[in-house]
Order: sequence, then structure tokens, then C-alpha cells
Amino acid sequence: MISQPHHITLKPSARARRITLRLDFSSGTLVLTHPPSTKCSSIEAFIKRHDPWIRKALASLPPPLDLTGGGMVLINGIETSIIHTPHAQNGCVLETPVLKVSGAAEHTERRVQRFLRELAARELPKLLEREAQNMRVTYTKLDVRNVRSRWGSCTRNGRIMLSWRLVMCPPLVQSYVAVHELAHLTYFDHSPAFWSHVDKFFSKGRSGRVAAELWLRQKGAVLLRVP
Repeated sequence: MISQPHHITLKPSARARRITLRLDFSSGTLVLTHPPSTKCSSIEAFIKRHDPWIRKALASLPPPLDLTGGGMVLINGIETSIIHTPHAQNGCVLETPVLKVSGAAEHTERRVQRFLRELAARELPKLLEREAQNMRVTYTKLDVRNVRSRWGSCTRNGRIMLSWRLVMCPPLVQSYVAVHELAHLTYFDHSPAFWSHVDKFFSKGRSGRVAAELWLRQKGAVLLRVP
């Protein structure tokens, strides 16, 4: 039996040719992938050898957002204070930069999560449709899903997926992700032609795209940790 630290998840894989270690930002854990035949002693030695990297990686994780009363959540990129209003009876009420949440305190986090998902289900389809009309393209279906591995995706048959967590990002980032996925309806790759196409239709152009990508790299990880 391997006595690995609790923050490392072991993942045997028939496709693995060697031991690899990666940081899963969404769960805040390290995932060690290894061939099924790898000996326990080899895995333990690998973990010990990479202990400095492991400590540094875990230290780089941003703290998860506190979605309870007194905490803070991003809504459209705006830092929004969560205020618990126990005697109100209207669920979640957004009065930017405040989100008022009624009911018992122990249900606040769950209610905030539900509010965010419902907001995404209402607003993200409108966003995608606006961008699609501007780009003069037609997608077959939009799925707003609970995914942590990516912000969006597009299939060859025109089906687009957007992560509901996108509703926490600034409008600049939301629009960029939508344009990025819609551009794959014309270029199903990441060729120079694809990026030129994105820059042509993204309202902020190349500089805006760079700014949106930078925002996601710097602040996206903490949003992926929202349950």
C-alpha cells in the first residue's frame, strides 16, 4: 500500500508509458498518472523525488471562494459581497455589488451556486446568439454545462458547450470565449487563419484577446474551484 500524501490522487492508466504528475486546479489536488504495472516503491520514490515541486505547486493554488454569508463571489467580473438576509423570503437578489441571500445560513452556499447556474442559463445563450449573428454563423445547439476542464468547446457538427462558470468572468472574457468557439465553425483548428478570424470578429481585436487570455490565466483557476 502506498502512503502518499492525501492531496495526491493516483490514476493508473493503460495508456501511460511513464509516471507523470499534474496539478488539477479545479479540485486543488495533484494527480499522479502511472502505468498499471508500476511498483508501489517506484511511485513512492517518484513522489519523494518531486517533493519540492509538489510543495511549490500546492502553494500556488488560489484559495477557494467563500460563498457563505460575508464571503465574496465574482459576477460578470465584479467582486460581489454575499450578504445573508435570514428573514427575507425572496431567495437571491443581486444589487451589484451585493448579493442578498435569504433563508437559513447553512443553505447560503448552495443558494449562491444555484443562483449563478440559473444566471448562466439565462445570459450565456443570449451572449452566444449575439456573437453568432455578428459573425453570420449558425450553431446547432448550445449546452451550458458544469465542466471544470475548459471554458468552452465546439464540435464538428456545430454543437457548442460553455461552462456555466463563465458567468463569473468579465464581459470581455465571456465574449472572447464565445467568439473563440464560434470561430471553430469556420476553422476547426488553431491555425493562423483561425486566430485572424477571431481577431476580426472579436470587438476588442487582438489586444482584447490577449487581455482576456491573460485574465483567464491569472484568475480563472479560482473560478474553476467553485463547486
